[in-house]
Amino acid sequence: MLIGRKVLVKGEVDSTNNIAKTLAIEGEPEGTVVTAAKQSGGKGRTGRSWESPEGGLYLSIILRPELPAQDLTLLTVLSCLPVAQAIEETCKVVPRIKWPNDVRVDGRKVAGILTEVCYRGGEPRFMVLGMGINLNTEPAALNAPEAGSLRDICGKDIDPEHFMNVLLFKLDELYDRFRKGDRDLDLYARYSESLGQDIEVRLGDQKVRGRGMHLDPDGALVFRSEDGMIYRATSVHDVVPLDRGQVRFDSK
Repeated sequence: MLIGRKVLVKGEVDSTNNIAKTLAIEGEPEGTVVTAAKQSGGKGRTGRSWESPEGGLYLSIILRPELPAQDLTLLTVLSCLPVAQAIEETCKVVPRIKWPNDVRVDGRKVAGILTEVCYRGGEPRFMVLGMGINLNTEPAALNAPEAGSLRDICGKDIDPEHFMNVLLFKLDELYDRFRKGDRDLDLYARYSESLGQDIEVRLGDQKVRGRGMHLDPDGALVFRSEDGMIYRATSVHDVVPLDRGQVRFDSK
């Protein structure tokens, strides 16, 4: 097992990603995990903050994959899979992945992924895979109406150590298969709430409604709009799942 061979446990930090990046620059080996009880400066996608109060699980993993840059983007998208699998195993509920990096249960966001890649000479040198999961977080501490706590949703306390062990084991399996060329797209489709579903995508100032079709090799979401146009949404775009019936398609 590569991922989790070394785990560094911290109390309160600004960001586990920041610590992991510093360690990676200093030569910390691949698979090292940094975890903390609380973050004062947790990071979200596109510069957003991630609420990181006590009760959550916050961790960052140092990876040094010898892969093209587009593969790293897809790896980020697929890294939601181990989180979803760990939630399903520990809580006995089937979560949904909201492309590109959110995991939700009953419509509430319980986890998110943030990857940061360091380049040298135009080539990836290392990447830090950050994960935040609301395990036993008090809902009032999340300060976001769409956020949820697994303890609140599942009706029981979640053992953080057990959850992290399951998560790292599943992530290690995914990473090993990914480097060998297996992209786990069928498994991703099982958990996805974007593929094969009615969605609304924010493309800049424009909102386009359509249906998710598949992931491109670089992790982009390909979808067909109501008027039949094919679009590619990249990770800078926001995707909103729609209730069934809001978008209709003619059979072709």
